[in-house]
Parts: sequence; structure tokens; C-alpha cells
Amino acid sequence: MKLIFWTLFFISAAVSAQTHNTITIGNLDSVYSTVLHENRKIWISLPDTSSPDGIFYPERFPVVYLLDGDENTFASVAVMLKQMGSGGGNTSFPKMILVGVPNTNRSRDLTPTRAKFIPAQVGIPASQSGGGENFISFIEKELMPHIDSVYPTAPYRLLMGHSFSALIAMHILINYPALFNAYLAIDPSMWWDEQHLLKQAEEVLQKKMFTGRSLFLAVANTMEKGMDTIQVKHDTDFSSLHIRSLLQLGHYLSSSKKNELAFNWKYYPDYGHGPVTLIAQYDGLRSIFDFYNFTIPFGELFDPSYKKDGEIAEHYREISRQMGYTVSPPEQLISVISHGLTAQKQFTRALYFLTMNIDNYPKSFHAYGDLGDIYIAMGDKQKAIDNYSKALSLYNFPGIKTKLDKLLLAK
Repeated sequence: MKLIFWTLFFISAAVSAQTHNTITIGNLDSVYSTVLHENRKIWISLPDTSSPDGIFYPERFPVVYLLDGDENTFASVAVMLKQMGSGGGNTSFPKMILVGVPNTNRSRDLTPTRAKFIPAQVGIPASQSGGGENFISFIEKELMPHIDSVYPTAPYRLLMGHSFSALIAMHILINYPALFNAYLAIDPSMWWDEQHLLKQAEEVLQKKMFTGRSLFLAVANTMEKGMDTIQVKHDTDFSSLHIRSLLQLGHYLSSSKKNELAFNWKYYPDYGHGPVTLIAQYDGLRSIFDFYNFTIPFGELFDPSYKKDGEIAEHYREISRQMGYTVSPPEQLISVISHGLTAQKQFTRALYFLTMNIDNYPKSFHAYGDLGDIYIAMGDKQKAIDNYSKALSLYNFPGIKTKLDKLLLAK
């Protein structure tokens, strides 16, 4: 019964508030770019930070920058991030802010070089290509500062793209790796401009260090029927240049063992260039955040004989090491654990977890309110009064004030 309660608690906590019979997955924002000389619309999706009792939990979040971030692509990634970062006993990857960057001139912004020749079947005039450096300047000098100034960002950024937008993502990784912590490149167009970036990658990956950077590369099946990945390497037709370039890139990445790039890639034999996008987004996020995954053993945690209370804190120390900044266990999660232990009169363990919350979130009125609840359960009214008073000094929350007033009247 207790396990069902905690499960329902986290499910309800993961559902965003909805009003007027609408479901909102994001908001529209914009940045005027002096580099590109145009107004750029952006889509924003923020994680939910409230609990079922309406208490707001202030947090800062890593940011996913989604190129080709039109409404449909943005919606699928936003829902995925909300579902997988919803907390509870399964922390597959963190809650994250999603920034979708729709296109205005796709072939201009997402190609790093002006191609000398583009085959007619591609359908892009060479004169409209090669604006990638300006687009990168817009991201670095205008978009990112805006996002960091307006939204509660943490110092971790992930860049996600498909096709041409994955091409510019690979260009950024090769030439400006510090701009993002992680890169998710889905079937990038490495054939572009006579494989210009591919040839550069072969050299750079052997010489440059990519410490603290990670990459997931997805390769779709774009071969003609009857061809396999062995045969296609020896093909010379333009129709197979896309996948040939990606298989070669995979080889360069796999053989560059000393550059410290955390690299993983996957070939999808059952998915073409377009259909591969959704499954690769999911696989890529799971791969990049493989260190994040941790299942809280609620079935064992509330057993008095459980001896691994330090495991959660240790796991988040490892997450902090991987992400390059301090990531604390979610305040709401630790609060739920402490309340569960209090209900079973395991007060020493409950105090251990609440002390963790107060150490990690010293300005949290909720943590001190929880501590007051424990002392009520322990029968120590004075310590309950002290902690409720501390909570109210941080924020005048009505529920805590009611508890404090009741104790003071009873004195």
C-alpha cells in the first residue's frame, strides 16, 4: 500500500498544471539577432517544479538546444524530457529546459561551408549555403546569453540536431567543442561539400582533446535495397554517399581512443533518414546520461534493516563529477523519503535525510517545515516550534503557520 502511495505521488507530481481545458507543452519567445539581422523565434519548455501540495521547488536545469526545432519536433522532445525527467524512483536523466530553434533559412544557417557544387537532386542553390559560422555566432553570443538571463539554467548544455542541423552540430563539436557539453547528432549530412567536414574530422579527432564532452551518433539505413553496410563502403554512386560518409565518421570516432571524447553510436537498419529521428533522440539521451540512471529501491528503503542510506548521496556525487557542477538529490524526493520513514517511526533515518535537504537547500522553508513535522512525531514540541519558525522566516507558507499557531496556543 505504501509503495502504491509513493508511486501515485510521483505520477501526480510529474503532470503539469493545465488551465482552460488546454495542454501546454511550451511557450514562444524571441531574440533579435544583430548577427543574422532578423528576429528569431524560439520555443521554450520548462520542467515542472511544483509538488501536489502546491509548493514551489526552486531549481536550476541543464539546457537542451534543439535545432530544426519546429513545432512538431519540439513537441516530441518536450514530452520525452518531461516523461523521462519526471523524478520518482526512476531518474533516467535530469529535468531539463528545452530550447527549440526553428529555421528561417535552413540551408544558409545549417551548412558550415559554401559548397562549390551541389548535385541537382539535393535541390539547394550553392549560393544559399555556408552561413553556419554566423549561425553559431548567433547561438553563442545572442541566444545563449538570453536563455541564461531569463530562465533558471545550470551550466550544462546539450545540442541536438538531425540531418543538416546534425551537420552543424558536428561542425561545432569539431571546431568549438567547449560550446556544449554533449552532442546528439542524428544522421548528419557529412557528405556536404565533398565531405569537407568529414575530412577535417579525421585529422582533428586524432589531435584535439575532447575532455568532458560526449557524443551520440545515430546512423539511419539510407542504402538501396539489396545492399548491406559492407557492400556500400565500396559503392561510388552519389545515392550512397550519405551513409558511406557516416560509416567513415563512425570509424574515425571509434579509432580516436586518446581524445577522451565519450562517444557512442548506433546503426538503425529498420529506420530511414526521417523515421530514425524519434527513436534516436530517445536512445541518444539515454546514452549521454547513462551515468544518471538510478532506481530508488522503495521496496527495501523503508525496511528498518536497510543499511544503504548513503547510496543516494554517493550517486549524486558521481552525477556532479560527470556534469561538471554540483547536482544535489532532488529536494522533493528526499522529502518524500523522510516522511515515509517518519510514518514508520524511523526517526534517526528520517533526520539523516532531512539534514541532507537542509545542507543542500539551506534557504528552503519546506525542509525546515519537514523537520518540524518530524519533531512533532517525536513529541519534541519546542524543536518543532523552532523549525516551523525558521521555515516561516524564509517564506510565510499558510500550512506551516497553522501548525505553528496550534503549537503556540497549546503551550
